[in-house]
Amino acid sequence: MSDELIPITKGIDDEGKVTYYFWADPSWEGFDSLVHYLQKYWKAIVCESVDSVYSRRWVVVLDSIQISIHHDSQIGNYFQRNGSLANAPLLDEIYADLLERLK
Repeated sequence: MSDELIPITKGIDDEGKVTYYFWADPSWEGFDSLVHYLQKYWKAIVCESVDSVYSRRWVVVLDSIQISIHHDSQIGNYFQRNGSLANAPLLDEIYADLLERLK
């Protein structure tokens, strides 16, 4: 059994939404890195941003799909499709790309 931390995992949140947890860097700066990655490699456009003391929530648009990116001081960084309980194949592509890049 490996003690190595998996850089990103996929799960279901309490509301039934598919959620991608970015364990590679759960910090505030890791949130910035995740947003920058989406902008650079996926041409994401930030359309909403809210920064609080212990949390952040930004919304980006990729191919007309809204993705919410969250930072929670207790949970870390994660992202999910905004406004829909259905999974988007694009998010699975991002997940696979991040797994490959963070090996």
